[in-house]
Amino acid sequence: MSKTDKLIQKILKGKSEITPAEARKILEMFGYIAQGPAGGSSHLTYRKPNAPSVTIVLTQNPLKPYMVAKLQAVLQYEGY
Repeated sequence: MSKTDKLIQKILKGKSEITPAEARKILEMFGYIAQGPAGGSSHLTYRKPNAPSVTIVLTQNPLKPYMVAKLQAVLQYEGY
């Protein structure tokens, strides 16, 4: 099992030890593009056409459960 597969399984199980860097890796793997406000915020919103958007707080390490739930929704949307 690859590192990416392990990370996907970790997210699907609802583990709360997901870091912002791990979330970024998964979202970019599925073609999401980060968009942040011009003022330099700690929030990044990942968007992809016809897919649910996900906002990640970069200073939240590990991610809060509601952010992990959004990552789970992305994985379900992508067929996992």
